[in-house]
Amino acid sequence: MIKSTYNKNDIAKFLSNKYNEEIILIPMAEGMESQVFSFKHDSNDFIVRINPITEGFQKDDYAYQKFSSAKIPIPKIVEYGKFNDNHSFCISEKIPGITFQDADEETVNSLLSDITELWLAISEIDISNTNGYGVFSSQDGNAPFNSWHEYLLSILDNGKYNWEKVQNMEVVDSELVNKIKITMQSLIKYCPEDRKLIHGDFGSNNVLIDAQTPKINAIIDWDNALYGDLFIDIGGGYFWRTWLMCIDKTAAYWEKMFISAPNYHERTLFYQLRVGLSEIYENALDGDIETLTWCQERCRQILDNNGL
Repeated sequence: MIKSTYNKNDIAKFLSNKYNEEIILIPMAEGMESQVFSFKHDSNDFIVRINPITEGFQKDDYAYQKFSSAKIPIPKIVEYGKFNDNHSFCISEKIPGITFQDADEETVNSLLSDITELWLAISEIDISNTNGYGVFSSQDGNAPFNSWHEYLLSILDNGKYNWEKVQNMEVVDSELVNKIKITMQSLIKYCPEDRKLIHGDFGSNNVLIDAQTPKINAIIDWDNALYGDLFIDIGGGYFWRTWLMCIDKTAAYWEKMFISAPNYHERTLFYQLRVGLSEIYENALDGDIETLTWCQERCRQILDNNGL
């Protein structure tokens, strides 16, 4: 998915018409998929995001209504809808602070325990009134797969993913992709059929903190939230740990805490490779050659480090 590149004046005009007053936008740190600005209205501070897909905003609203608590602070979604024929907007309350990935090393280290408590609190939310595994819908809270294994291996399904197209691209290492697929199939048996709530993109730029205290102010961007084994987040951390300092620190902290869990090495290895395979697929189709190249090299490192 390609992020929008609207001029901020066009977005400001859209909001000015909505509120019948002049709106001044201030650029904010952006995620991978949304343009993000802050603005004031009626003496309050808000965030506006522009994204091609409305579903992520609906998931944020669902998360706020269903999961928000003192332990799991989630910004209130004020409104979302169509920005134009191609993109949607979302207005939410502005939470002060910086992202976890923008914190210095001392602050990151001081928050590792709090980050872990937040991660575990999310997994402890009661989801017994929903069904299925994998990424769930904001409409009813249900997910489409009958088992965790079915969801995990769905990425290998040529009916759902156009692997023929991707693996025929010159920039894609087809031999590497096949090796990842085979290795995943040999490791899937180690992944437990747990069914917990998982944020799906935990940490880094999705946790807002007060660096002065320091403390966690909010957990944002729930569009990838899913049901399954929460250790998939550990595998994701391992995959991205050479990308950002905060992810490396979190991954190392979690390894010390959870390494005695059943089949820890095998299941986190599976999740690393699944994250890598998904990133190869998505970045190839998006034409992000730089990130694709990095992800393929990272997958090679992971395989080599495990003697595969």
